Amino acid sequence: MKKFTKKILVTFLSFQILLIGPVIADSVAGIGSEEISQDQTALVIDSLHTQEPPGVEPETMVASYYAKYFHGRRTANGEIYDHYAMTCAHKTLPFDTKLIVRNPKTGKSVEVRVNDRGPFPKGRDIDLSYAAAKALGLIRPGVAPVEVVIIHPENEHVPEYVREFSQDQLVSN
Repeated sequence: MKKFTKKILVTFLSFQILLIGPVIADSVAGIGSEEISQDQTALVIDSLHTQEPPGVEPETMVASYYAKYFHGRRTANGEIYDHYAMTCAHKTLPFDTKLIVRNPKTGKSVEVRVNDRGPFPKGRDIDLSYAAAKALGLIRPGVAPVEVVIIHPENEHVPEYVREFSQDQLVSN
């Protein structure tokens, strides 16, 4: 009886595959059709046209700075760390991203470039070079909240209101 039941089950499943298989194949074949890909292309183009450009609003981050111990060592992007350069480390921002960092307590700002990964101590968001930290007045406290504006390539020419957030005290590379 077991052999007979197995044969019936196999026969039943075979007929199901023969009957349902073409229906599944038709639906799968339609997925890559030109009509659907044109709709998706139109959707992507439409979303690009309606997408807002990246903002230039300041973001509050906790900053620290590199000790002189790292001077002359390689950074994550391969360059040699110069603690007199206006650079910084950030965990996720792409290398060569420019940032304007402002210390709200002193009102001073610097423009830095991301060239390393870090900071690694918990609770810190950005590690500044010694020169950037000194210009901002962060040497004595060592760690402090700062306001950071990410300068996206689309925003290479920063609006005046961002520069005004300390235009007279901005130090560039």
